[in-house]
Amino acid sequence: MEGYYIAAGAAAVWAVILTAIGVRNESFPATRGATRLVAAISIVLVVATIGLAIYLSATEEHEKGGEEHATLGRI
Repeated sequence: MEGYYIAAGAAAVWAVILTAIGVRNESFPATRGATRLVAAISIVLVVATIGLAIYLSATEEHEKGGEEHATLGRI
């Protein structure tokens, strides 16, 4: 679950940085390349965060399911 928190934290920090730069600089991002770079980084962070959330919740449910079956077998 730590990976999710790291990805979500990175996305939050990225959002704050973009906001701070955007508020101070009216023409941010200045070039088409910079716009693409900002968009690409933002998309990667969002996809990583959502992907980790889905993956970790699925593996957590799978692990819990295995524990429940093992416990029921011992009763």
